[in-house]
Amino acid sequence: MKIDLLIAEDDICLNDLVASSLTDEYLVSQAYNLEQAKALCDKSQFSVIVLDYHFPDGDGVELIHHVKKQGNSPIIVFLSASEELDTKMNAFNAGAADWIDKRSFIPPLLLIKIKKALANRQEFDALKEAEQQANTAVFSAMSDSFMWGNTARAIQGCLSCTNYNEFLVHIFSYLQSLELTASVAYSENSQISYWDSPYARACGMEEDLFKLVMQKDERIINAGRRYFFKDSYICILIKNMPEDEVRKGQILDVVAAYIECANHQVNMLNQEYVKQLYFKKIAFELDDLQQKMGLFTEQTQQIQSHQSLKFFEIFSQLELTNDEESKLTEVTDDTLMKFEELAYSHVNIINSLNNVIKDFKRQLS
Repeated sequence: MKIDLLIAEDDICLNDLVASSLTDEYLVSQAYNLEQAKALCDKSQFSVIVLDYHFPDGDGVELIHHVKKQGNSPIIVFLSASEELDTKMNAFNAGAADWIDKRSFIPPLLLIKIKKALANRQEFDALKEAEQQANTAVFSAMSDSFMWGNTARAIQGCLSCTNYNEFLVHIFSYLQSLELTASVAYSENSQISYWDSPYARACGMEEDLFKLVMQKDERIINAGRRYFFKDSYICILIKNMPEDEVRKGQILDVVAAYIECANHQVNMLNQEYVKQLYFKKIAFELDDLQQKMGLFTEQTQQIQSHQSLKFFEIFSQLELTNDEESKLTEVTDDTLMKFEELAYSHVNIINSLNNVIKDFKRQLS
């Protein structure tokens, strides 16, 4: 495919000579004054302009400025007989790639200089593109590093949450650090809670969407710019997923990793809650057992005292010989002693149980 080239030269013969030498390799247009050149540049975007410096209606630098205002940057090769240094400096400062003295001009020289300028432009464009790609890669790597570092710290903080309120505040803080607007639903002891912020519950459409999504098997569900991230015990709704594919990919990766940690922590909080309920029930049962053991000890002591009095009352009513009374007293004392030993053993058991209960309750607290 031929490259578009414009020759702007007020010398008609020279213009035609240059055109004839370039026609085989370029798609040539010709202008014989500055206004014609500007009009052609308004209609077409030329890759190369062979340009005289002095025109009856202006100078070649004007054409360069005119083209640049349109956002074009063609290769400019001046073909001029001017020997003034300021003229040449103006040309190069305006963006000229080369300068050929019109008085010693030969077509092959122009052809070589144009090809060299095109090769330099291609090399420059390739370097510029490579630089842009490198900058993009570096920026993306730095962005990835920041997001993963931020997520690693968020995961560490999430695992240290000890209650549901702290957990909820932590999630919204992490999502806010990613500049995401979100809602959160999680299973709190088999009951689903829906939140738009740590302090405001979600309701209406958000709650209905959560209920539908949490019935599905997919872990990531896309609904336009809304994305649902879900696991067994938690679901996060991102309401403003970026349209930029790189940024979106980063968020998909880090939030998917974070939600696994969050799901684990919700499960741990649920287990801890059930365990605390179980321990509270045990503590209540132990308190009740202590009360019953105390009452049993008191009743045992009362029975012992009552039986001792009964024995003495019976002795006083019986008419016994000294020998009979001595033997009966011996038997009675032996019986009371065994009963007292039994009661003492019972008290020791009660005290041991009390110590065990106190230690267990201390461990619970």
